[in-house]
Amino acid sequence: MRLYYPKEYRALTKLGVPIAIGQVGLTLQNLADNIMVGQHSTLELAAAGFVNNLFVLALLLLIGFSMGAISQIGALYSQGEKRRIVSILKSSLWADVLQGLLLTLILVGLFVSLPYLGQPEELIPLMKPYLIIQLSSLPLMAVVNGFRRMTDSINDTKVAMIIVLTGNIWNICFNWLLIFGNCGFPEMGIIGAGWATFSSRLLMALMYVAIFFLTNHYKEYMQYWHTEKANWQDIKLLNKLGWPIAIQMGMETASFSLCAILLGWIGTTALAAHQVMLNIANMIFLFYVGIGTAVSIRVSNYNGLNDQRGVRHASFAGYEMVLLSGLIMSILAIIFSKDASMLFTDSEEVAVIVSGLVLPLILYQLGDGTQTIFSNALRGLGDVKKLMKYSFIAYVIISLPLSYLFGITFGWGAFGIWMGFPFGLSAAGILYFRRFLWITDFKRK
Repeated sequence: MRLYYPKEYRALTKLGVPIAIGQVGLTLQNLADNIMVGQHSTLELAAAGFVNNLFVLALLLLIGFSMGAISQIGALYSQGEKRRIVSILKSSLWADVLQGLLLTLILVGLFVSLPYLGQPEELIPLMKPYLIIQLSSLPLMAVVNGFRRMTDSINDTKVAMIIVLTGNIWNICFNWLLIFGNCGFPEMGIIGAGWATFSSRLLMALMYVAIFFLTNHYKEYMQYWHTEKANWQDIKLLNKLGWPIAIQMGMETASFSLCAILLGWIGTTALAAHQVMLNIANMIFLFYVGIGTAVSIRVSNYNGLNDQRGVRHASFAGYEMVLLSGLIMSILAIIFSKDASMLFTDSEEVAVIVSGLVLPLILYQLGDGTQTIFSNALRGLGDVKKLMKYSFIAYVIISLPLSYLFGITFGWGAFGIWMGFPFGLSAAGILYFRRFLWITDFKRK
């Protein structure tokens, strides 16, 4: 096996950098809320952090579900099947919006149960209205995801980057106006952050619709829009591919997001520190996501041509790129973690806890990089059913119980809860890697 793939490095960089920038932009919506809300009030930071942790889980379920279309559209793109791509796009939009509505209903149950989750009582009046506003944006993000999977899968990743960055700039500007009451706007605090984020997501959905229908950018696909229709067979296929990915990503995220509940038991300061470090960790992870999604696209393209050598080259090139990124990001986390915490809050207590969380953050980078690349490679191949089983083992059986054991039973606090993550992510990486080797060896025989 070769360890040097210059062609793939170039292709993955060209695809992955816009994806990573776009993903950073999406995350910066919540990050901007947390930073700016934290400057307004530490209590509002804790409330926004708790809601955003759980809402990110819903967003990742949406994103994961929509990724079921990549293996199909990517393969069709390599075969030049533009008509079928439009049909899959239409079916994907229907499936994504229906899933968004379903998740909205589920999260309404979370809204009702907020007082019973053991969180500090003073945060509940802040959490409830912020959560309601966030819930209303889920169907909008479903539309964004549906169009994005199509544009990414045809190797046009710059469009998503431009749209997301535009939405992010909009969000920051309206945060400044609505959180702090600048330029004559009312000072709304955390509620203003919620409305700014909602409006930015609406803007992104409208931009995708406008670019697709009102410009010539996708004219070669738009010509089939009125002749091709969504169909139940494609919707069933997308559900078959999308739900395992969504559940796998959901369980991975749950190992982080549900730990917010455990940290709420410890106290507001620990919860705020968790949110700060989670934002730092997410910025590292988003580089992995950019490369990983690029691997998924390249693998789907090669798979459409039945080129298994290309599948392996793209996957291992992406793995080498992620390992290098992880090393660089770990060094930066060691150097700048305390300074980064001051972006969110001036609390010294929070900064001390954040500094202690750097060790588990570094320890899980190898496992996180491995699981990111090979789960995406399997998605590109359309081999997703086993992902649910493996993620259940890694995150539900290993990671969450260890976080409870270390953090609550042993009394190690936030540090102990974070020490569960390296075990879960490493287990996931090993399981996905073994499956990838098996499936690509099987296909080559």
